[in-house]
Amino acid sequence: MPPNPGITRNVSLHSQTYPSKAHPHPQGPSSLRTNPKPPPKQPRILYLLANSHSLTIYVAPASTVNILDLSDLNAALRRNDKNALALKWLLEASPIIKVFFDARVAAQILFERCEIKLAVEGSIKRAYIHELQMMEVALRRSDRDREWLAGLDRCIAQDSDLAGGMGVGVVFDRRILHLPILWQKYHGQLTRGGFDVGGPFWIMMIREATKERLEVARSEKHRGYDADGARSGWWEESIQERSDSWNEGVMMDPYTEGEFMGGKDHWTQFDVL
Repeated sequence: MPPNPGITRNVSLHSQTYPSKAHPHPQGPSSLRTNPKPPPKQPRILYLLANSHSLTIYVAPASTVNILDLSDLNAALRRNDKNALALKWLLEASPIIKVFFDARVAAQILFERCEIKLAVEGSIKRAYIHELQMMEVALRRSDRDREWLAGLDRCIAQDSDLAGGMGVGVVFDRRILHLPILWQKYHGQLTRGGFDVGGPFWIMMIREATKERLEVARSEKHRGYDADGARSGWWEESIQERSDSWNEGVMMDPYTEGEFMGGKDHWTQFDVL
């Protein structure tokens, strides 16, 4: 979708470098392999942050940041501007993955300002809105309650190896540059993990939580969730209750040849978030 000059500012990052903490200097030609393997196919992903005035979209492969003024976006939607309508569809229904740190903020602002509805269908179907905040709390090994959420700055400090880009810049919030690194780390752990940390159970739990968090951000009610609170909506007893139900399905499905839950077709739905 081409950006609409009337509602979007584009910032190129090609002239700016943000080396990792582990490798602060670019490697020279001597470090290059003569026959490098082709990189694995990556899913299409956008990284987003929102505030009361704008929506920032980071396109990592292109190293560009698009900043959309929400007042202009709302006006463009009201006059049925084709680019604005395409953006609305992308946010609401596109199979492109949209990665937020805390999607509640964006969901509330976009719904109130532009009538854009961020939503996840439920715990069974694949989610195209990913919340790094919920991924991080799900992956904690030593926190059985998983009740309290971490903030973006804390996640960056403990889990990102990008040396630059911290803080709110003059043009945009540079913390958005860390979102691809956090997503790769958290999603990799989720898809490789077992029950104790990551794995299909926690993928289901994150989908379910994100669905309810987005609904609460649009003023619906769900026990344990609020629009901007520091609690995850989980606690030890609720996790245990859901895990008991999950384990029953895991045990019963083979005995019923897939009739209890749906067999392989059901379980492969939890291979990725």
